Amino acid sequence: MPKFERWMALPGALVLAGLAGAVNKLVYGEHALGTTAAVPWGSLIAGYVFFAAAATGAGLIGAFAHYSNRQALAPIEKPSLFLALSLLLAGFGLIGIELGNPLNLVYIVFSPNLHSGIWWMGFLYSIYMGLLMVECYFSQVDPANKNLKFVSAVAVVNKIAAVCNLGAIFALIATRPFWHGFYFPLYILLTAILSGAAALAAAMWLSARRQGREADGAVMAALGRIMLAALVVTALANAGKVFFGLTGADPALREATAALVSGPLALRFWALEIGLGLLVPLALLAKAADGQRVFRAAVMVLIGVFFMRLDFVMAGQMVPQAVVEGVQHVLMHGYTPTWTEWALTGGAVGAAALLFAFSETVFDLGTGATAARGKAGGAAAARV
Repeated sequence: MPKFERWMALPGALVLAGLAGAVNKLVYGEHALGTTAAVPWGSLIAGYVFFAAAATGAGLIGAFAHYSNRQALAPIEKPSLFLALSLLLAGFGLIGIELGNPLNLVYIVFSPNLHSGIWWMGFLYSIYMGLLMVECYFSQVDPANKNLKFVSAVAVVNKIAAVCNLGAIFALIATRPFWHGFYFPLYILLTAILSGAAALAAAMWLSARRQGREADGAVMAALGRIMLAALVVTALANAGKVFFGLTGADPALREATAALVSGPLALRFWALEIGLGLLVPLALLAKAADGQRVFRAAVMVLIGVFFMRLDFVMAGQMVPQAVVEGVQHVLMHGYTPTWTEWALTGGAVGAAALLFAFSETVFDLGTGATAARGKAGGAAAARV
């Protein structure tokens, strides 16, 4: 069994906070959240999208490493599978608590409604979790097995379908102009790759530090280049969305975009999503990237992408859906996440970190953690 290490104190504390939040949510229900009838989707929905998309991005980058035969990316093939599974389980935990009963995740899969995008989301991501488990198994018993290649090929199709469907859930809601549009499935696929690369870079760097060595420079440089490319395209996509949002003909779209760039969400949007999550990482990665620089950029990207998900979900709901002419109506719906929501989100981060560390210690991910544990065990045995 893995031994307790000092670094586990922080994710362990986050998990305990998350458990407290889960108990509070299960006891008090929706009253424990900041959501209202006007803003029914809160930070737990944004958190689920963050984790599910990052899991998809990590899996896609791992599949690219697998099929491209690029030596620089070869060391991330196995870790990408276990990291994707850890992130996806954390996301499932969040959405399970949001639903009020985690068993509803099982119920939704076995009560099909083929006309519901949310049902397809649950179905496709359940399939993804199953495929990830099969891939993890084959990666341990025989990495060169043809079965692994076949399952990986099926998983790639499933990953793209799952994340695009996740985007389509928002894109097909015509009554929310800020969400509505054909571009969003592609946008969430792009940002899934961005957050997946950042999660992999952070995991590989922390794994190396945990073993008292430097992270593989070639791996970190390759992940840095993927993040840099995705950041540039994301910046252009964001600029286009803001421009067309502010100049569009739909008043609800203009109001929602204004809420984002100059309204209640502006500070978070400019400071965390654009400044911390986009511009600073771009500046860091534009220079020759060493491992530590890529790690710092990755952490900032992950924070920025989380607030990108949160801002997107909020901006789409803050503008009232319908206003009767001549009737005074609220100008903007408000929403503030409660401590329960922050605790649950932090708990999901801690759980994903501990799950990946556990996998790294128990299974052979090629990162050296298993060997280091074996070496330590051998040394201990020799001392005995």
